[in-house]
Amino acid sequence: MTIRAADNLSSPEDREENVMLRDSAIAFCRGDAAISRLKDLKQTDVDFDTSIWRAMVDMGWSAIAVPEDCNGLGLGIGAAAIVAEELGSVVAPEPLIETAGLAATLLRLLPVGDLRSQLLQQLAGGEALPIACTTEFYSYDGIGLPNAEPGPAGFILNGSNDCVPMARSASGFLVPAFLDAQIALFWVPAESEGLNIESRLLADNTSHAKTSYTNIQLTQNLLLGRGDAVAQALACAIDHSHVLTAAYLCGLMGQALEVTLEYLRTRKQFGRTIGSFQALQHRSVDLFIRRELAAAVVGEALVCLAQNTDPRERAILASRAKYRAADAALTITRAAIQMHGAIGFTYECDIGHFLNSAMVLCSRRGNVAWHLRKLGDLVNTSSAVDELDGQQHLEQTTEVTGGNWNDLADGDFRQLVRKWFEQEYPAALRYPPRRLHWPEIKPWYLKLSRKGWLAPNWPVEFGGMGLSPSKFLIFIEEQERWGVARAPDMGITMIGPLLIAHGNPEQRAEYLPKILSGENVWCQGYSEPNAGSDLASLQCEAILDGDEFIVNGQKTWTTLAQDATHIFLLVRTDKTVKHQAGISFLLLDLSTPGISIRPIRNLAGDEEFCEVFFDDVRVPVENLVGELNAGWGIAKALLSFERIFLGSPKQSQYALQRLQSIAIGTDLFEDASFKDRFTQLKLDTLDLESVYAQFAEIVRKGGTLGPDVSLLKIWATETFARLSELMLEAAGEIGAERGDLVFGSGSANILSQFYTARPATIYGGSNEIQRNIIAKHVLKLPDS
Repeated sequence: MTIRAADNLSSPEDREENVMLRDSAIAFCRGDAAISRLKDLKQTDVDFDTSIWRAMVDMGWSAIAVPEDCNGLGLGIGAAAIVAEELGSVVAPEPLIETAGLAATLLRLLPVGDLRSQLLQQLAGGEALPIACTTEFYSYDGIGLPNAEPGPAGFILNGSNDCVPMARSASGFLVPAFLDAQIALFWVPAESEGLNIESRLLADNTSHAKTSYTNIQLTQNLLLGRGDAVAQALACAIDHSHVLTAAYLCGLMGQALEVTLEYLRTRKQFGRTIGSFQALQHRSVDLFIRRELAAAVVGEALVCLAQNTDPRERAILASRAKYRAADAALTITRAAIQMHGAIGFTYECDIGHFLNSAMVLCSRRGNVAWHLRKLGDLVNTSSAVDELDGQQHLEQTTEVTGGNWNDLADGDFRQLVRKWFEQEYPAALRYPPRRLHWPEIKPWYLKLSRKGWLAPNWPVEFGGMGLSPSKFLIFIEEQERWGVARAPDMGITMIGPLLIAHGNPEQRAEYLPKILSGENVWCQGYSEPNAGSDLASLQCEAILDGDEFIVNGQKTWTTLAQDATHIFLLVRTDKTVKHQAGISFLLLDLSTPGISIRPIRNLAGDEEFCEVFFDDVRVPVENLVGELNAGWGIAKALLSFERIFLGSPKQSQYALQRLQSIAIGTDLFEDASFKDRFTQLKLDTLDLESVYAQFAEIVRKGGTLGPDVSLLKIWATETFARLSELMLEAAGEIGAERGDLVFGSGSANILSQFYTARPATIYGGSNEIQRNIIAKHVLKLPDS
């Protein structure tokens, strides 16, 4: 699933129209606007190819955001983003963002007037190229804006704007200025007497300029508006431009990455394709993850802007989109040069054009550092993570009888589940600092069983809730949100569904009721000392002897095996075939003679994992699940669905909340360096939520998760690790103390967070293995 920034917008009818728009944009960009033309656009006095711009106008692209009553298409930001994304893939310099994006949106939001209508009509038809001068308005809170005062003809304008894009190509300028202590907006034609344009060449051979206004006489009809309405229109239009720029950058970075991957697939050094080198594979995966994060955030911002949401929420999402897209585009294009080697630094190699364009657009209307500071002020006063405190309770619930949970709307179901967890789950067990043992969590397990909520995704006929994928995801999210401890749940989450799908009637009748009653507690026997992430190399052996298997070998990292009554095993039953083909799936009673269990103490001093040894253990043949030697396929089916939960943002959200409480209690937000680092991690967490939502939507629709779901596990666990490390640092000298530490009115068990984060990047398949999976199955890089 490669995420396209603008692909999940609007109604089905609009989506069909958007598909047609994207197809036409792709065809144009591969044809007339192909990147190869840029080699001929060297340092000249023009910013773009006017014939290409004319073709874009003829296709209606300049009119996308122009209202229909002004001869426009009135399609909105989603359509504009589709075109911007495709133009980014060929780093087209034509001024779509400046005109169809910023200028058209600004004019559209102004009060109706003759000049407004005239400019919009001319913009839509390509007869005018209005450029908005916004640097001083957005960047300096209005400080340095030009000044207008009454004059003989109407107004006299003095002052300047800097970094005005493509000023030398403009037909005129939309200039914010102070007028009687209010923000006013003027139209300043390019031929105005007293206007001076000092253009400066940029890295991509376009330009920006300082536009100076010296006693420019403006008639009354050149005033487009004044007051709060103008200020609000400017803020909204700039937010639109941030998101369109981010969409363009998504197209740019996506194509730069694909060009680089193709180079890695074909370039040979040392007798090998360089894409087979693991160092380059893992670096490529990290670039791919950045690209997917950016696209997810841009997609979320597009939905927000299309719905005309709260201005503060709009500003946050627009700035998040520009921040993430700019950071990813710069990272990807710089790395692309490195991966190409010396050829990447030549003008003839296309990859350099991506870097030059990225440098220009990432700096325009706020670079990465500027947006980080802005977001530091906006998101750090947000209550986004405070909800985890549980202060916001839902008062109304819908009662359901007969187990018809799927008849409820998702929102109603979430409301019902949330309220029950808040009322019934023991407060003392919320967010425990370690995995709880069976005696500690058993009362809650049995309460869930009595409620009928113990097995949410099991079919009703087997004692479950029968939840759809959508409802099941909500159920898990609400457990995580409230800090519900994970019980020894291998019976519920793994062996139960596996027996329902692959077991025989006798196995289901024997084991499923005892899982629900708590009589049987299961653990998982997968990993071995030399078969962890490389699970297919397992050596624990089961030899068929009449109507029994004789099992010998060892399993390790078996979670809470000391509390379990049963274990399910992957065992080798055929050594003559490929590793994956000779594996079978067995069920064992841990009281069987020949089994010994040794707990492993972890760094925190807890005994969460165990080694399990099998010495001539006899297992009845009826405990084989599925066919002999078919165990690998059975086990593998569970892994991709498991990874979406390993990639849940809830763990990072809770760590972020604890870090915030430390910072407030110790006045760390007064430290600019800490504030920037905190903001970066908060954005990493928010953006994890955005990309998680994309995969969760696949699950909700009953779809199959692909190998790219591994990116969730990588980003989630590494974000959690970074949060735990900053938490330890923020606590100073007491950071290494065990137990809850008090910081002002808040508290945090820092060591438990730190220790929990360490193995998170290892279990479920280490992050290095996840990178290998993405490199091979998503990026299609050659085997190492």
